[in-house]
Amino acid sequence: MGKMILAETLASSHETAAVDFNTLVYAHARFLINVAYAVLRNAEDAEDVAQEAFLKAFRAGGLEKVQNMRAWLGRITWRLALNRLRQRSGIEKKTSSADLLRTLPSREKDAEEVLIRKEREMLFDRILQSLPQDLRDASVLLAVEGITSGCAAGILGISESSVRDRFSRARKMMKEKLAAFMEGSNEP
Repeated sequence: MGKMILAETLASSHETAAVDFNTLVYAHARFLINVAYAVLRNAEDAEDVAQEAFLKAFRAGGLEKVQNMRAWLGRITWRLALNRLRQRSGIEKKTSSADLLRTLPSREKDAEEVLIRKEREMLFDRILQSLPQDLRDASVLLAVEGITSGCAAGILGISESSVRDRFSRARKMMKEKLAAFMEGSNEP
């Protein structure tokens, strides 16, 4: 719904570019929301950042000159999401197992399975967040968002081989941290 409002608003103010902008929004909206969500971990903020990225791209003009639209829009979104993350104040409240039990959906087959899945997700997120920023960025784009290393390189502004190297180092570090956790240190 947000995509339609944004596209219609811009279409009414710039009738000649409406078709191109509508196409742009429909082709890349989900990707930009996913990129923003990977950084922000909040759906509403991710949607806001994606809209802001489209507006920024539209206002910049010269869309026909962009060679890799997906990477260019992804990079704008990534930077906007990082800026939004820096602006957030305070530290996010940690979720405990007891909190998870209180918020379990009633339609799930087995509450224990849901709790285990949620705890695994929390562990993965803690390990991911403990990585250095450059390794975490590459991991989020490649593993979490599932984009290609070439597109990730465009978003991060580094070479494709650097993206693959960072992802490889991140996987190694995550494996080591998970092994340490499983041995009982409980500190990813």
